[in-house]
Amino acid sequence: MYDIIIKNGYVVDWEKNLEEVIDIGIKEGKIAEINHTIDESKGKQIIDVSNKLVIPGIIDSHVHIIRNDSKAAGYRMLVKAGVTTAVDMKGPVSRANKEIDKYAHGLNIAVLQGLVPGKDLKKDEKNREVIKNKIEEILNQGAFGIKVVGGHYPFTPETTKVIIEETYKQKAYFAFHVGTLDTGSNIDGMREAVELIGELPGHIAHVNSYCRGLVMDELDEAKEAVDLLKKNSNITSESYLARINGTSGKFNSEGKPESLVTRNCLRGFGYSEDEEGIKKSIEDKSAAVYTRIGEEMKLIWGEEAYELWKKKNTDVYMCFLVNSPKAIFICATEKRKNGEFVVDSISTDGGAIPRNFIIESGLPLVKFGGLNLKEFVKKTSYNPAKVLGLKNKGSISIGKDADITIIDMEKNKATHTVINGQISMINGYLINSPGKLITLNQGVKYLENSGVNYIEIDLENSKYWKRALR
Repeated sequence: MYDIIIKNGYVVDWEKNLEEVIDIGIKEGKIAEINHTIDESKGKQIIDVSNKLVIPGIIDSHVHIIRNDSKAAGYRMLVKAGVTTAVDMKGPVSRANKEIDKYAHGLNIAVLQGLVPGKDLKKDEKNREVIKNKIEEILNQGAFGIKVVGGHYPFTPETTKVIIEETYKQKAYFAFHVGTLDTGSNIDGMREAVELIGELPGHIAHVNSYCRGLVMDELDEAKEAVDLLKKNSNITSESYLARINGTSGKFNSEGKPESLVTRNCLRGFGYSEDEEGIKKSIEDKSAAVYTRIGEEMKLIWGEEAYELWKKKNTDVYMCFLVNSPKAIFICATEKRKNGEFVVDSISTDGGAIPRNFIIESGLPLVKFGGLNLKEFVKKTSYNPAKVLGLKNKGSISIGKDADITIIDMEKNKATHTVINGQISMINGYLINSPGKLITLNQGVKYLENSGVNYIEIDLENSKYWKRALR
């Protein structure tokens, strides 16, 4: 008997080169049978998905689940958007450990914990041992790796370089929101990031974010960004499809935005980098505030957003309409000469940020002709699984984890999310169950002692690691 039989779905899979109406039998969390017809009497539960698209579970390789007062919102929003596995690029992992049983709705989560100057390390920390110990401390709590949030909160180039090297020595994953005290969150910062990473494995986050026309024309910046990645195949990357970004509205004691990204956004629109600039950007609907309303995070625009910014004493999250459609398209579709995508994956930089648009914006890209359906699957599931070393995910194949996303193609919306063989979402209704933390060997002991379910990965077997060292 199968636990679930998914019947009559239009199944698309990159790895198996599959694109046809077919049935899928699921048993004990795994895909057990793929056949044109599976007898319904063999199933404890039947899901008829006639006229629906069935793909390997979406892996969002850049999200922010954890936000102040977000509670379950990030987890809920991802699972409702059809995501089965996500990489949180800030953390902290300590909070994920506490929440994953309570809120995750079965979601598989890897945490790349962000390092912030003044909080985790001095911005110009010169002691390699101090940096090594901080990274080790984070990995021992179950983190999958480290992220430098340089575009928002930069270190010196020298300190950033040591963080990259020490993360590599501990065989962990490194991601970089580009920018140091010498550059910023722009194409200059991306050029510098490539030099700092050198020949080591590294991940440049949300490539389209460095193509906003802050240094050159946005189209020229996008062309240079993909050119840099073509010349440096050791660097992994992803890009997202939303017009809005995500940043902080918090001001420092000098009356300026703490985040350098927020300053960039104001400057890019021609606003002053002060309260008047924030007010004007919100009035013009160039910017919005997002906050938790009920159980999910929502965007708030106009006067209400400005009043909330003041009420919260500037300590709110914001989004600016800064992402170039031209850059988005190039980053999503550009290929190398061998046919591989330059930017490995489509992400959202979403989670608790309300822009979980992989399906909502990705399928129109297919209908437009930028990608075909198999390529959509490659960029949203197969590639991120390979990059992260998730050998049992990213494909609808016998023996693989039963992570499956079912989509209404007319509405560009997920109707079912199946994670590790369990239904987590049906037509917007969520079914809660503990999630799993994706971790390295360093974090196993801590997670076992804490009772956290986990998936252990050997990163040396991942595409992230192998292509840098081949």
